[in-house]
Amino acid sequence: MKTNARTKLLTAWLCSWALTINLIAQPVEDVIEIRSYNLKPGSRSQFQKIFTNEALPLLKKWKVEVVSYGASLHDENSFFLARAYTNLNHRQESQNAFYGSDDWVKGPREAVLALVENYTTMVIPRKQFTINSNSTEMDDREKLSKLNALFIKNFIAQDTVTHNEIIHKDFVCIEGNGKIANRNEYMQAWATDYQNGKFTAFSITDEHIRIFGNMALVRAKSVFTRLQNGKEVSGTSLYTDTYIKENDRWWCVQAQITPIK
Repeated sequence: MKTNARTKLLTAWLCSWALTINLIAQPVEDVIEIRSYNLKPGSRSQFQKIFTNEALPLLKKWKVEVVSYGASLHDENSFFLARAYTNLNHRQESQNAFYGSDDWVKGPREAVLALVENYTTMVIPRKQFTINSNSTEMDDREKLSKLNALFIKNFIAQDTVTHNEIIHKDFVCIEGNGKIANRNEYMQAWATDYQNGKFTAFSITDEHIRIFGNMALVRAKSVFTRLQNGKEVSGTSLYTDTYIKENDRWWCVQAQITPIK
């Protein structure tokens, strides 16, 4: 009797132990990985451009759920990326596949790593991570960055048709000399400004986007060369475009240009 009792007790204990081990071994469901990058001084604008234009589309291609990303507010050299996974095993498998792929290795990997000094990673249950508003902001940042690129593309191509689709009906432009041009004046000049300005090259850098609800400021530096008295000269200017969101669509309502001398 005593032996049978001991056997039953031991069997019950072993079953309980096995059940506990099994529960511990089960992957945690719905996790968020937050990765914080410490970037080389002065490189965040370039890093964000590479991430937005190259790395982010790859993550979407590999069906990685990007919950949020962007510049940290506490210093000028930090950037974060938050990704969601169904569990810890899924996270490991997904990252092994993505970081081992030719898309990443032969794509933006080298350019990204060249700007990173180090990074830290933390993983938390998704229920502890509420980021709905930031998720919307992430989408808006992507849209505004694309609009900013289209803005410059339209200028170089002198494309008034496409440009008309992103300029608000109440748009004004504050030019470098202080003149305020209304929408009609601005669009008329848009058709010939690149040619009349004798530009030979035009690009942008140091893009910075700030979103305040349904209003956003898009700031960037334009770098250009133009012919002057038969010689090619270089120049830069700083511009800030103001966007407003109406019916889930962003419109540029004001542009301000400041020459850098």
